[in-house]
Amino acid sequence: MAAYAALASLLNNIQQMMSDPRLSTSFHNNQIRSLEEKASLLLDFIETYNYVGGVRQEAQDIESLIASAAHTAEDMIESHIVNQLLPLSAHDREAALSFSLYQQNEGAIEEKNEAAVGDVGQFHGGSNQSIEELAPHVAGDGYLDYLWQIIEDMDAIIEKANELKEKHRFTEEHSTPPLTLTQTREETAMVGFRDELFQLLDELTGHRSNLHIISIVGMGGMGKTTLAKNIYTNKLIIDRFDIRAWATVSQQYNAQQILDQLLSNKDNSSDKDVDKLGEQLHKTLFGRRYLITLDDIWSVEAWDEVRRFFPDNGNGSRIVLTTRLSDVANNCGSSCFRKNLLDENESWELFCKKAFQNEDCPTELVEVGRKIVKLCKGLALSIVVIGGSLLMSPRTLRYWENFAEDIESSPNSKEKEESLDILFSSYNHLPPHLKPCFLHIGVLKSINYANLSIFRIIQLWVSEGFLKSNRGQVLEEIAEDYFKDLIDRNLILVSKRSKNGKMKCCDIHDLLRDLCLKEAGQQGLFHVITGGPVLGTERRLVYNNTSRGRETAILPLARTIMECEFHKETYKHRLLRVLDINNHGSVKKSLRCVNLRYLALRNLDNQDVLKLPSSISLVWNLHALILWKFMWNLLRVVAPIEIWEMRQLRHIECHRIYVPHPDRQDDLLVLENFQTLRNAVNFKLSEDVCKIIPNIKKLHLVYDRELVGYDDSLIECLYNLGRLYKLESLKLCSDIRWGHMYDKLNEIFTFPSSLNKLSLTHFSFHWDDLSVIGSLPLLEVLNLEVNYVRKGSTWSPVDGQFQRLKFLKIEFCDLTCWNADSCHFPILEKLVLCGLKLEEIPWGIGEISTLKLIRVNCCSKSAAISALKIKAEQLECEDNDDLQIQVDVLNTEWSSFMAMVETEGFTLLNNVQCNVFPFFGISFS
Repeated sequence: MAAYAALASLLNNIQQMMSDPRLSTSFHNNQIRSLEEKASLLLDFIETYNYVGGVRQEAQDIESLIASAAHTAEDMIESHIVNQLLPLSAHDREAALSFSLYQQNEGAIEEKNEAAVGDVGQFHGGSNQSIEELAPHVAGDGYLDYLWQIIEDMDAIIEKANELKEKHRFTEEHSTPPLTLTQTREETAMVGFRDELFQLLDELTGHRSNLHIISIVGMGGMGKTTLAKNIYTNKLIIDRFDIRAWATVSQQYNAQQILDQLLSNKDNSSDKDVDKLGEQLHKTLFGRRYLITLDDIWSVEAWDEVRRFFPDNGNGSRIVLTTRLSDVANNCGSSCFRKNLLDENESWELFCKKAFQNEDCPTELVEVGRKIVKLCKGLALSIVVIGGSLLMSPRTLRYWENFAEDIESSPNSKEKEESLDILFSSYNHLPPHLKPCFLHIGVLKSINYANLSIFRIIQLWVSEGFLKSNRGQVLEEIAEDYFKDLIDRNLILVSKRSKNGKMKCCDIHDLLRDLCLKEAGQQGLFHVITGGPVLGTERRLVYNNTSRGRETAILPLARTIMECEFHKETYKHRLLRVLDINNHGSVKKSLRCVNLRYLALRNLDNQDVLKLPSSISLVWNLHALILWKFMWNLLRVVAPIEIWEMRQLRHIECHRIYVPHPDRQDDLLVLENFQTLRNAVNFKLSEDVCKIIPNIKKLHLVYDRELVGYDDSLIECLYNLGRLYKLESLKLCSDIRWGHMYDKLNEIFTFPSSLNKLSLTHFSFHWDDLSVIGSLPLLEVLNLEVNYVRKGSTWSPVDGQFQRLKFLKIEFCDLTCWNADSCHFPILEKLVLCGLKLEEIPWGIGEISTLKLIRVNCCSKSAAISALKIKAEQLECEDNDDLQIQVDVLNTEWSSFMAMVETEGFTLLNNVQCNVFPFFGISFS
């Protein structure tokens, strides 16, 4: 919703502006505090009014005016900031006064809402003034008068809002706190799918020997993908097929990406040849019984591009397609399985499972609940989403009746529109603070069909100003709570988790994505450019796949530009906050946008070394700085010392960045919000630096003699790691074997007890030194990669350590004997061993009840065989049937290894994967 986003952004802007000494003195303090007070009152109106049963038309009219007033205030303030920080030339005057264009655009809104708001909008009545008439007011002190006028307008809106509250006589329903949950929703219940599941299992495991293709056909939201996933992970299927592979196709398909998914390639670079990938897939599948699932396929052309790579081995291999289009199913030469809508009983069962979890439906809600379910018309997605929405809502009869009325009042049209209307009720009943965030996810999904990075989305929410600050939490923590809330409401899904199980990527159903695009456009929150004209009044623009090649025009009101190509005059968007583009122009010119909060420039292929100008400190409110070259090419960024003056900075991400040590000062500027520094080269972590960045959470350091800033004294500074009391993730990479200067690892490092992720690459240590790491109380992820062990090749962990460790990776280290038991890693979930001469994996590792995966990559054959023996023992004892084993063996050793495997009879084991290396694996079950 545009009004909430506009007010939250304005309040964030005021808070950050008044904390900057360069700007706080250029505004009238009483005026700004008055503006802040009015905006807070209006935000309170939106929060309390909307939570009671949706948005009435009168409230929508007022919200339009609220958004207009908040935008105008922000335009005025930010234009004034530009004038303060940059000289105002005649050439730039039009951009600096761009707020007037917005006022002209809002004239229509004022006229539309005249009846509802009466005399509100006096300021907007002056919107016909020319730029020349407004120039002296904005360039000089005249902006003060205009801000007072905006404050008066807000007063009038507040008065009308209070009248509206009284008119509808608020109930206390909004004070009922929503339920708080810690559940996961990654597995969708098979309510209503059981018969279909058994029918498809019979089809897939039948006696037909030739390659057989089965299409699951049905409209969006019916549960095709859910059904296919439950088949894919069914134990009967896992036991039957040697190889299983899954690919999501979607409308914007790409043959290379489909093959990459089937091969589980992580390095899916665009320069790979489709024929070579297809040949690799064909060789892998040849002679084996396989199951391939192609999810969400929209065209016969997509099928034709990959079908030739699936051999018919005459052994009962199967391919499953899911599609909305019967034509696709018929033209793929497949058996057609039509997904049915849920019947009344199945619908009610699924709804209760989502709306009440393990509880029964309260008697007083049964009638209205069944009415809501009936309106979903058997569509599984609608039932799941609405059930999740009501799970998080007050369980009162009035609230539920309002909810049902909202669904009933939606106009019926075609099937998709009906689905959107039903799903819109869940959106309409979201708390206001979640609405802009949810719409943003859907918009991002429209331009990125891969997994959406939650870390990146949170950065954008902070920069867009969508989050209402809370003194007890940093903005990123607030955003994580928002994510969990949206997940609990079934509006988004966690599609990928990090090594310690935390949320990493999310996804959204395409019907919900379409709803987001429609609503975001109508609200004016985001404009997705698909190739049509740009009006010039848009505030947030996102360019999708079909329009990315075009350069963006000069848009005086633009706050966000994403996914477009660089324009030589991008810097003229003087009010810009978010710039995320494929850049081929000048970074220095982009930094002339002094209101930038999020700057992400990718594909900087025209240079290897980028020196940032000292003027970067003028970008007073920069939160995130992200600079990358294309794919694997390294971009070396050199930051100026002025970067330590950027008090709002939160995240720096580059391939390599050199950050000079700050000047010694008696009064250090503390960067309270700074949280992420990735790939900092030869970074001097002095006591002063630790005082400047006390709240840093992610720190990735690279030490290299060949790069700028190297000094032998840098090692001494690593003692100061222990001063970073909030550090959660630490990566250290070095080409310098510092360990030879010391007898023990603990003579080099002191680690903060807050660490939960640690990665050491190219360091030297003793295995006994790991007791320093094992004693970290919160450590969940440990990566030891290409490290030099100075003394001995035996590791005997100490009892009582590594008590929280979930993920352990040891790569190319000198380890031949490992004396470990289940008590040394009591909750370990994943173990990855790579390039080791290890004699065998300790038998006790297999007794860890939480263990889900052992991966042995190019280690000794005896280590690989020991992993298979652990699996065999687990099956025999029926202790941990879900344990997966992945073994990658060098080409030169494949034949002898497979002979050993066959001798031991391990080819019949469930959840075992054996691959030739180098190879990007497919599941061998």
